Amino acid sequence: MCVIIEEECFMDNCTDDKAVLYSETGNVATITMNRPQSLNSMSLELVDGVIAAIRRGENNPDVRVMILTGAGRAFSAGGDLPSLDTLNSLAERKAFISQVGGMVKAISAATKPIIAMVNGVAAGAGFNLAIACDLVYAAEGVKFIQSFVNVGLSPDCGGFFYLARCIGQARAKELMLTAKPLSAERAREWGLINDVLPAEQLEEKVRQVADLIASKAPLAVMKAKEGIGMYGASLEETLNFEAETSSVLLDTDDFREGVAAFKEKRQPVFQGR
Repeated sequence: MCVIIEEECFMDNCTDDKAVLYSETGNVATITMNRPQSLNSMSLELVDGVIAAIRRGENNPDVRVMILTGAGRAFSAGGDLPSLDTLNSLAERKAFISQVGGMVKAISAATKPIIAMVNGVAAGAGFNLAIACDLVYAAEGVKFIQSFVNVGLSPDCGGFFYLARCIGQARAKELMLTAKPLSAERAREWGLINDVLPAEQLEEKVRQVADLIASKAPLAVMKAKEGIGMYGASLEETLNFEAETSSVLLDTDDFREGVAAFKEKRQPVFQGR
């Protein structure tokens, strides 16, 4: 049965602006950064709202996949410069940047896949937030910009961790040192994102991918995400993880359902246990 929860502001202290919207349809949660008037620039309210919404989806056993996107014509233009200008002490500035990084930590810590649906420009921390997600789909014409050096800053929000791992040091340095815009099409060629779609097809495509993942065995999907995230693990560590994981999954109801469905030539119905 498809259950739809109307979009709502997740944070307890949200204003009428609703900096972040959260909704669930079936087994998929959608998190929308909702400051379109400022291209979804990252105020503290938006940052806290994204973290809280990810935790909400993570803690709901009915949610199997999350989608992260932006309202209006941008995914996110990055940090909210007027807000940054009000941070007067070193401690305040460090606390805010650390909280921005908390969004990336929440994505990494989530056991459920998170898909970035990049509907418009992704600049600065918005760029890095997108590539921290497990899958990234963008609309045609979207620009990805490491814009930090244009305003006297260096990358944050996990950029130093993810970008070079995704596209190599040479390309990462070029983007970070020059702030040259990267087209969605070139980002796909470089393996930075998964696919580029016409804007009018983006939401449908992302939803199809999310529903497909949600139809798979949840425990297996969670362990697949965990395993792929073992960037620095040795071969021995990886093989041990595979052996431990598979030995546990072989004794789950979902595995037995998968085998039964294969034998009976039908689609499996997984319960996440």
